[in-house]
Amino acid sequence: MASRTQSSDMTPSQESGTEKSSIRSKSGRRKARRRHRNRLPEVEARARLKVRQPDDLLALIPYLIGFHPDEDLVAVFIKSGRVKLTTRTDIPPESAGDELAEWIDALAKRERADALALIAYSAASLPANRLLTRLMDRLSEHELTDVLYVGHGRWWSLTCGEECCPLAGTLYDLSSHPMSAAAVLAGLGVRANRRELEASISGPPEAELPRLVDAAEDLLAELEPFDSRAAAGELLVSIMDSAMADPSALDERNCLLLGLLVTDIYVRDSAWARIGRSDAEDHVRLWGSVVTRVPPVLAPAPLCLLGMAAWVSGHGALVNCCWERVSQVDPDYSMGKLLSDIGERGIPPSIWQEIKDDMQAELDADLPLLAV
Repeated sequence: MASRTQSSDMTPSQESGTEKSSIRSKSGRRKARRRHRNRLPEVEARARLKVRQPDDLLALIPYLIGFHPDEDLVAVFIKSGRVKLTTRTDIPPESAGDELAEWIDALAKRERADALALIAYSAASLPANRLLTRLMDRLSEHELTDVLYVGHGRWWSLTCGEECCPLAGTLYDLSSHPMSAAAVLAGLGVRANRRELEASISGPPEAELPRLVDAAEDLLAELEPFDSRAAAGELLVSIMDSAMADPSALDERNCLLLGLLVTDIYVRDSAWARIGRSDAEDHVRLWGSVVTRVPPVLAPAPLCLLGMAAWVSGHGALVNCCWERVSQVDPDYSMGKLLSDIGERGIPPSIWQEIKDDMQAELDADLPLLAV
């Protein structure tokens, strides 16, 4: 189903995944793919929030996927009482219900989920309810903890009778829900909708592009002394460390310098290898700032670094937005193709440390001065 492939978001416990790095040898990549397809380690969410009733689940979902759903189908995969994976897709036509069910079933089996929750958000109640009914029928072998239709500020449950779900539905208000407050305190963020998330990485205003291109060309002269990859890598690390310590240091000039530096694949990969589970959010902020200030010609590498940091920190929707924009500005950019695997395969970031170790070993061998 093409629409799902192009506009689906996966967030395994606020996490996603990707393929092994392209710096591996071909044989190494093949071995890595086989290994990772067969081993999907259990991961924990960054915050543990208890869901006791449908209202709680509806309050939490925007924080799991990064924005408030609109015309969306959300599937929550649960294992041992914890959210293992969250997926979002555009509401498909009813004729695509069987294919969507196969996709959800495959993910549930791969993740060894022992329960599912399905939520359809739509202003059109009849098509949404037909889709949910079809999915319930096709996914009957799985335990369905909740199957909800949400529209017009109310929710209806398809898994309970009128005693728990009145005919007129149940009103809910996320703004005052305790779960929303708990999610914010836990450090989870949310956008108004996916379009707002896409806009956040759309780059500078078009009117600014000629000036930024000229500024980037002027900065090339400053980079002439850094004519080796090792020297360029040292400059990159210096700027990154300054920005991590003081976000105000990441001004337009430094954003353009970072954008120029990571056009070199080895320098880019040294930045990639610096992303850790504990500081991935800092890398999201850093590369997010760069993306908003560099012209499209410099955007692919920063977008991919932002996407990879988003993957490690668990922002599945942001990962997909990054690869979608990379596919627009440079469809052949290889790292963008790695990002696309995140949305399509949902490989968990729990494998990141292994990838990082392998990447760092190769960087150390090729360019020791770029070592973290």
